[in-house]
Amino acid sequence: MPPSCTCVHPDALPWIRDVFKECVSTSTELLGFYLALISLACWISAQWPQFVAHFRARRARGLSPWFLIQWLAGDAFNLIGCIATGDQTPTQAYTAVYFVCSDVALLAQYSWYEGASDDASASADTGASEDERDGEDEIRTPLAGRRRSSRAGLGALGAVAAVAAVAAVAAVEFSVTRAASGSGALRAVASAVPVSDCAYNDNPPWVQNFGRFVGYLAMMFYLGGRAAQIVKNSRRRSVEGLSLTMFALAICANVTYGLSIICASHSKENMIRSLPWLGGSFGTVACDIAILAQSVAFGRRNTRALALNDGDDGDLTDDDI
Repeated sequence: MPPSCTCVHPDALPWIRDVFKECVSTSTELLGFYLALISLACWISAQWPQFVAHFRARRARGLSPWFLIQWLAGDAFNLIGCIATGDQTPTQAYTAVYFVCSDVALLAQYSWYEGASDDASASADTGASEDERDGEDEIRTPLAGRRRSSRAGLGALGAVAAVAAVAAVAAVEFSVTRAASGSGALRAVASAVPVSDCAYNDNPPWVQNFGRFVGYLAMMFYLGGRAAQIVKNSRRRSVEGLSLTMFALAICANVTYGLSIICASHSKENMIRSLPWLGGSFGTVACDIAILAQSVAFGRRNTRALALNDGDDGDLTDDDI
């Protein structure tokens, strides 16, 4: 199997080759490289607005727990696929690790605030009089159901987080030990590539195919998580609690990432190998645009409802809104 990147072109930029382990020798490849840097910058800062929103509100009910769980699963599988395919740059691999860590932190924050909210609600129910509790049976029953669902979701969250952490460690361990345990021929070819040159992909074909299969799984989790958030927004008729800045940054990150892949693809075969990452990027862009559209639609609906309420002292019906 020939090296995936040798940077033998005389116009290859040495600083990109030495620092980022990428072979950039044409203007199109350089454009793709800068787009990838923009994507990384957007992704590194994407989740911070949601962290801040949760901290200020002291609650996290705007996000769907299934969105968070599937986001973590998608990033975990993305990390495995990134390492298994062997055609991702070290910077992309390190960024994938950062994604998993950020997801775990966001899930931990969600668990902390939602757990505290459930405890406060339980304390309020305990302190109520018997007559008050009897009068609120119809209210407390669905609340109890939601609490049980939330606890079940948090349990699943912990399980997925543990599996993702183990999978990430196993994938990194595999990538570190692969070259040392490879055949003599692979070690000889790999040693012929200069250390300052592009990394040599010595993963066997079946491992690369497995990595692309895992990439498709990551794409499914990304899209499934967005679908869960869209459904929750529709049921609430609101996007309250969501940081729209996070979704805007995610759109920018996914668009620039997808375009960088297209710029770096030298053939139809390379484009086909990149389909999992392209599908995950542009598919989530469509879903995030839908979430932003929901925010506009629900905002207009609430504005109209307030205007009607100011002009009419009577009760509003669903048809009025």
